[in-house]
Amino acid sequence: MSGGIGGVSWQTFNRLPPEDQQAIRDSVARQEAVQSEPAAPASAPGAETPPALKPAEAKTPEQAVASINDLPLPKTDDLNGMPAPVYQSIYQPRVTQFTTTRREEAQAALDRFEPKWEDYRDSGLNGATASYEYGEARDAFNSNPYVKELKRIVGEATDKPTEVPAYLRNDPSTRTNPEAVTNLPIDTARTALKNFGVELPPNPTPQQIAAGYELLGAMPQDLLAYAINPGTQVTYNAPLGGIGTPSFIPVRAEAGFSFEGKVELSDVQTGVDFQETQQFKTSVQLQSEAGVDVGKTPLNKLYRAATLLRQVSPEAKELIEGSPLLKNVVKGLPISGHYTEFEGTRLSYEATVTTQQGTKLAGGDMSGMPNPLDPLNMPTGTSVLMRGQDLQGSDFAVNYKAFTLAGNHTELDGAGFGVRKLEGSVVEVYAGPIQTVENATFFGLGRAGTAAIGLSVDTSMENRSLSTARIDLATPEGQQAYQNFMNGGRVPDWNPPGVQRSGTSEVLNAEHATRLGIDLGPLSWQAGGNSQLTITRNVWQDGTIDQQNTYTSADGMTSDVQFQVGRDGKPIDSKTEWKIVLSDFNPILTSYLNAAYRPDQVNKDFDGEQHVQLEFTSAELMELRDRSRAHVGSVGGKEHLADLDSGRVTPWNTNVAEHLAVAKTPDEVFAVLSNDFHTSQIPEDLLAMVFEQGNRAVPGTIRLKDAG
Repeated sequence: MSGGIGGVSWQTFNRLPPEDQQAIRDSVARQEAVQSEPAAPASAPGAETPPALKPAEAKTPEQAVASINDLPLPKTDDLNGMPAPVYQSIYQPRVTQFTTTRREEAQAALDRFEPKWEDYRDSGLNGATASYEYGEARDAFNSNPYVKELKRIVGEATDKPTEVPAYLRNDPSTRTNPEAVTNLPIDTARTALKNFGVELPPNPTPQQIAAGYELLGAMPQDLLAYAINPGTQVTYNAPLGGIGTPSFIPVRAEAGFSFEGKVELSDVQTGVDFQETQQFKTSVQLQSEAGVDVGKTPLNKLYRAATLLRQVSPEAKELIEGSPLLKNVVKGLPISGHYTEFEGTRLSYEATVTTQQGTKLAGGDMSGMPNPLDPLNMPTGTSVLMRGQDLQGSDFAVNYKAFTLAGNHTELDGAGFGVRKLEGSVVEVYAGPIQTVENATFFGLGRAGTAAIGLSVDTSMENRSLSTARIDLATPEGQQAYQNFMNGGRVPDWNPPGVQRSGTSEVLNAEHATRLGIDLGPLSWQAGGNSQLTITRNVWQDGTIDQQNTYTSADGMTSDVQFQVGRDGKPIDSKTEWKIVLSDFNPILTSYLNAAYRPDQVNKDFDGEQHVQLEFTSAELMELRDRSRAHVGSVGGKEHLADLDSGRVTPWNTNVAEHLAVAKTPDEVFAVLSNDFHTSQIPEDLLAMVFEQGNRAVPGTIRLKDAG
């Protein structure tokens, strides 16, 4: 070769001892002598050995696996007698090139054979049928044993680029060879067939024996292993592996381990006092799984393809048709699905962040995460909650033709701790047990998460029983109390200097998400929304109680009630605050609502959507009720008002004034105002009340902010 001799550069060669240089010369001479010998004649006159199939020429994953495993091994015969350092300096680059070729050819085959969505999209089929066929093709591709082997080769060559796999090291007995089935004793073959319900007659004909061997030889490797030696096998149907019955059985038991990580950042939410925040959530989950899987198998596809290509003899088909078990195995069941039970652990981090922090997190800048180690620099209203929980649950899916019904139920039990930044130098710390229940359902056409159109509903409910305290970090005592919390998780249970308040906190958090959408591979369209209810009840050491109830509807309307209970157990009406926030509100409706509270601005227009906050005291809510009763009595008459009071007449759905007129308490008045069904009607009805009553502003306070 140019630039060297025997694979060794001249620079290296000249530095070797004379005996090593001579060994290399002798090796090169032997190689040249072998290459100069005439080719050996064919084993039989006129017989020609067909050229080996190149991986790029493979028409099926099976052919690709065979051709990749038949690639020439790295040469060693020209290295005999070389010193070990020289041997390795030549041999290792050859091995690396060999494993690189195996990896590249296996990946190229996977890319070539993987179903392409555009082929189904442009096939002329309608959308649902194309999505269904694409999903079926992907299922078949991913469950094909030869596809799994190609993926294994890619992983093996990537992880061990300097090693030749042991099963390829010039040991033909380790190669997969379907023809080796013919070497099985007839009793072994009979037993193997019997394990799948195929009974050979007591005195089979030569044709029946040949059909039995043909059937065994056509089976995937895991099927053949099971047929000869029934049992379970190790599989990797989850990222951390598992065990299961072979993939060719239509009803399969599986067990495994999986690791899951999630990171999500919500849209901007406008809450009370126009505080704009986002939710950042990340979690890691490790779980073990066990369940059953029902449906089509790789053998279904293999048998159908073989039949179409007339590669299965009539005798083999006759054996299959005569076996109820194998008949169902190869033809498949009318439905498919799975049921899995799992248990494990989940660690999660949840943060409420400002929009500026959210922008950083969206760009991958983790400096946007609130830092509880530096609480004074946390923006007001931001918080951190960390959980460690054990989990258990179940997952199921049923597929019939193009329809899918799927669900997931998870229960988590553990503990958590967190920090919330309040005004100034005050932080609130909390720790204690947390219980969570999560449910998810999907119904539609296609396969959820792949190619589907359908309705999904996700719900979660969480109960937190926490010890809580509000600490003033402007004092040395407060700083020490906070440091004790961070070091040992101990929440102050009394009110020494630096601790403003301490007590217990019960938190109920419920979330509901509904989504009607379409998934087509990377393309997604969806309509729906999320709603959230949070109830926080703080019981302080001095016997007083603070409670806050906040509900955000799917269309972005937030209602918030905060009240206090004195030491005597009675609510303090003067301390109760009622607020409604309408985010991104229509500018015309904003103009009506503004005029109802500010009659002198009746002609004021707004350029673009607005954030609107309405604030009430309990007395103002009851005054609004009285104003509504007067309005209904004036417009509809006193008899109509009496009919509404008696229940003989029900308030008209869209008549907000009638609903307000029959309310009995501040809670009932607020329930009417915070009902998102009435959102578009409230501005018009309140403005009509103002006009009818001499341009008197309605009770309460309005605050506005440009949503842009």
